[in-house]
Amino acid sequence: MKTNSLKALVAMFGLLATINMTSCKDDDAQPDNTQVLTDGNWKLTALTSDPAFNWFGTPVTNIYAQLPACIKDDLTTFKESGTVNFDEGASKCDPNDPQTTSGTWAFSTDEKILSVTTDGETESWNIEALEDDIFKAHYEITEEGLTYTFTITFSKN
Repeated sequence: MKTNSLKALVAMFGLLATINMTSCKDDDAQPDNTQVLTDGNWKLTALTSDPAFNWFGTPVTNIYAQLPACIKDDLTTFKESGTVNFDEGASKCDPNDPQTTSGTWAFSTDEKILSVTTDGETESWNIEALEDDIFKAHYEITEEGLTYTFTITFSKN
């Protein structure tokens, strides 16, 4: 998988995970999913694959453990306007890359799927959890005849 594809994959996981968060506040006024998604920055904290993904010739299930620090410090910020910003964080993998890129996001009608569009391509993520400080989602891709389920977790930064 190319570095740009991997970064796009990581960014997309982040978007999906934030879609269906639910609040666990003591008061009756719980924020809606858009409020939860857009209230702060999200940072990747876990990424797995089932079955094991071919990582440069080695099958791995814990993809997060393979990622360089320059990806692990990236931040994803969803805006109420429907835009999303991807920030390279404190370190960049390629110093020539822009610090920030952007795209758009939207929930499905039932807010169980988050779709993110970057560079003209849209990917949709199935939300497993969307809460004040964590989101988790999964996304399937088929490559060389195999279907992989990637599960991604982001934490509020």
